[in-house]
Amino acid sequence: MAGSPRTRHRHIWAAGPLGALVLLAVVTTDAAQPPADPPLDAMQQAVVSSLAADRRTTPAAFLDAAIRAADVEATAVSLEWFGRLVDAIEDAGGDRLGILADLGDSVDQAALGRLERLLRPREPAVGKVVAAIREASRLRRRDPKTLARAVEGLRAPTVAAREAAALELARAREDALPVLVPLLQSTAASDKQPRGLARELVALLGDDARQPLLDWLASEDVDSWPGVIEALDASGAEDIESFLLAPALVPDVPQAAREAALDVLARRSAARGGDSAAPDRNAAQHVLAERLDRTLSPAGLPTVDHMLLEPVTDPNAAAAAFGGGVTGVVERLVWNPQARRFDRVRMSPRAARARDALHVARDLAALDTRDTRGVNLVLLARVEALVERAGDASGLAPKELQTVLAGPDGFTPESAADVLDAAGAHGMWEAAAGVAAALAPARGEQAVKPLPPAARKALVRALAVPNADLQFAAARSLALAAGDPPYAGSSRVLDVLLHAATATGSDRVVIAHPDVEVVDALATGVSRFGYEPVRVATGREAIFAARSSADTVLVLLGARIATPSAFETTQFLQRQGLGDVPPVLVVVDPLDDDGRGCFLSQLLMKFCDLDRVGIIDRLDSVFLPTVDETTGGVVTLPRFPDVLAQVAGPAAVDPASRDRARVARLGRAHEAFALLSRLSRRGWDTRAATETALMALLTEELYGPSVSLLATLPRPEAQAALAAEAERADLPAALRSTALAAFAASVERHGVLLDCGQVRGVARRYTRGEGASQDAPGAILEVLEQADRRNHAALPDAAHTRPTR
Repeated sequence: MAGSPRTRHRHIWAAGPLGALVLLAVVTTDAAQPPADPPLDAMQQAVVSSLAADRRTTPAAFLDAAIRAADVEATAVSLEWFGRLVDAIEDAGGDRLGILADLGDSVDQAALGRLERLLRPREPAVGKVVAAIREASRLRRRDPKTLARAVEGLRAPTVAAREAAALELARAREDALPVLVPLLQSTAASDKQPRGLARELVALLGDDARQPLLDWLASEDVDSWPGVIEALDASGAEDIESFLLAPALVPDVPQAAREAALDVLARRSAARGGDSAAPDRNAAQHVLAERLDRTLSPAGLPTVDHMLLEPVTDPNAAAAAFGGGVTGVVERLVWNPQARRFDRVRMSPRAARARDALHVARDLAALDTRDTRGVNLVLLARVEALVERAGDASGLAPKELQTVLAGPDGFTPESAADVLDAAGAHGMWEAAAGVAAALAPARGEQAVKPLPPAARKALVRALAVPNADLQFAAARSLALAAGDPPYAGSSRVLDVLLHAATATGSDRVVIAHPDVEVVDALATGVSRFGYEPVRVATGREAIFAARSSADTVLVLLGARIATPSAFETTQFLQRQGLGDVPPVLVVVDPLDDDGRGCFLSQLLMKFCDLDRVGIIDRLDSVFLPTVDETTGGVVTLPRFPDVLAQVAGPAAVDPASRDRARVARLGRAHEAFALLSRLSRRGWDTRAATETALMALLTEELYGPSVSLLATLPRPEAQAALAAEAERADLPAALRSTALAAFAASVERHGVLLDCGQVRGVARRYTRGEGASQDAPGAILEVLEQADRRNHAALPDAAHTRPTR
């Protein structure tokens, strides 16, 4: 640990699978030591001196000193004491686990968190040590033998023994629930007093017991449901009645669980002055449908722990800076029926919401609801869970999606259309893309019959949602299964496919500023982070440049840009009808923050209500690290990744996420070309795709589908491009063969569209070439000659078209 008086090592503890803590040492060289802190002020020096005056020899004393020094931001001194703590634990040998657990039990967790946040930027290993302290304490609290002894202690004859046992269980908090629930479920007369103590312990947990108990109730551990229901009632949570309706009314539920649920519902209803009779089945279905509707809404997403968030200074650490995932994480207690305990699992907010929604959906389905709204919500919860587990809907087969979208009467396109509208109303674009994909035939298959009007209209409505995945999934299903045009929205299908085909796998940034030097400086800055800059001068050009490619991931606008203004340009960009809406960074110039004109204040007021918009200066520190002129060391990293992460989320700067997005755009472009080729062969007018297909010839991943599309287009430039590709000497032989086959298909479909000059050029290259150089133009001439023979068949008695000698 940096600052340790005895060693120059960084010590890291990691919890093994069996709870044994392993001590690792990683050598830290002197060159990697952080820079020295500034001189301490009077208050800091007083605290540091008082810490040095006391004789400290125990790990607890060392940790206390580190925390006290951290409280006054004496970082170097705090690291010194923390290093002594590490050395003391290292010397403890086999007692390390006990010492760590003692520290976790005795220290204030808030103070420990402050210490970690202060020291971790200087010494990353501090986070691992703090995590080991917390985990060791939790391992001790959740030890099954310890908890079992504590439960037995609740049955002790003496008050002191019962108080000691209750204190042990109270310290375990949620980890004590697995032993308290069986006690609450017990009906033995001798357990009356222990049951009362168990209810008091659960009541102390309050709302903290709600989530783990509901997860337990959602499991298949039906034998424990009576005790779980009693624990939910003891917790005092206000909104648990809806989760007890299915256990109270479904016939297949065990009798003990049904009676427990009915008893709790009656008690709670009587406490509110209501009727204690059993709930009505139809009313229960309505209550569950309303809860499921709220759970699936944006308000149902759990809040991310913002205490975990840190500035994204390094794109490679974007996920770690956001708490372990580029969408943020929430911690959930998940019931493990095999181990009979709760496992702490970090998951994305969408995964947590899907888990909650599946619980309510299961209850609603168990009540055999036939209400259309309730059925649609159940199906939406199922498809959301499936898509969330898969990551996205693109890798799921239509049959797999149709299985989870099967209602009481099976899967029908009309019911899927209703679910698609419900997904759009709830803002669940990933699930909506899954439903849209379910309406398409499986890959390689033909649609048996066209989609019904209700499904087609729902897909057309989905084309207007500003989400690239959903738009493409809807366009694909319409292209493959909606039948031939014209129909309402058929032209929109072509627009979506043409826009998706513009992707080439690069991250484009549109930069709009009236000053050429500023544009060049900004272009150089963004290129340092792997972006491809597109330079424009006006807001109008920025709008067209952003809309021209599906690869546009960011727009930089000069704050004083004109025709139109920066605010109007941003409004136009956010009304972009095709693909994803790009984030916008408004760039202020050095004098724009002059307080006399209040320009910056007015700018902030204008853009405060717009989503995915940020304001940034163009100082060198945006794109370049700040370097200490004396030592040459890096003081601060570039600010650009953090600014972009604040506006567009950490996924916008995380390298792995950017690469996945690039691959997804290329995949959509590849399939868009294939769909356009298919539509062209079916008679759709796809000539507008000619320029896009010609540009795609420069992208290796899109070469095959682009030449396939060019072969179907009745355009001279398309056929000329295929002929030129077939003659390119720098192309691999396989690609030249592909281009030649596409050229032959184009000639066979549309006839010869080359002009005379182009044909003479091919003939000239053939006659002047020798050996292998004649192969490519000779193959093209052979294709042209075959077409000529087909179009001008010789008469039976006519002279031979070629000399016989």
